[in-house]
Amino acid sequence: MKIAMIEDDNTISFAVQTFLKRYDMETEVFGNLTMTEKIDFNEFDLIILDVNFPDGSGFDYLKWLREFSNIPVIMLTVKNTDENILRGFEFGADEYITKPFSLPILKARIDNIFRRKNTKSRDIVFGDLNLNLKSMTAYLSGDNLDLSKQEFSVLEILLENRGANVIRKRIIDSVWGYDLYEVNDNTLTVTIKRLRYKLGNYGKYIKTVRGIGYMWEDKNYED
Repeated sequence: MKIAMIEDDNTISFAVQTFLKRYDMETEVFGNLTMTEKIDFNEFDLIILDVNFPDGSGFDYLKWLREFSNIPVIMLTVKNTDENILRGFEFGADEYITKPFSLPILKARIDNIFRRKNTKSRDIVFGDLNLNLKSMTAYLSGDNLDLSKQEFSVLEILLENRGANVIRKRIIDSVWGYDLYEVNDNTLTVTIKRLRYKLGNYGKYIKTVRGIGYMWEDKNYED
């Protein structure tokens, strides 16, 4: 396993790097956000990301990252307020650890992320649309749709329940998992709009059920 650690505290990064090496986990350290500009994220299995940097915010970095990548991210911060933790999850963090932290606990969180990923090993297929649940990638006619983590999760829910109405609250709770003012009906509406656009002709299968939510309608599909 190869991990990218974006952390400006050399003591912490060295300790993590040394500890994880015992478990055959290779950790490449980046001391600030600028150093990651030429990262090929396909080379890494996971990112450990600090929040505070002189050259930017880890939150903003994660939000940007989620526009094109579903790579698992563990956030590190000294700020353990509910607001900061929820903000991290809002932007797509998979785990959130506050400093100081136990190295065995960090290892356990890493193992847990990949244990969850490995339970999702099958694909969901609908015509030329293929969702790989293990890698959280979606392909249409063989082309990667470049979905955000939230877009992928919404699409997964709709396809898993195709032909049935899925209420808005269920989608919001499943995808975002918390009730914060930034996450509301409009958040879901915008996500659905982006999904339809990225799906092209397949976007027509996402039907709005007025006053209820959405449905993936497949009765008109001809295999």
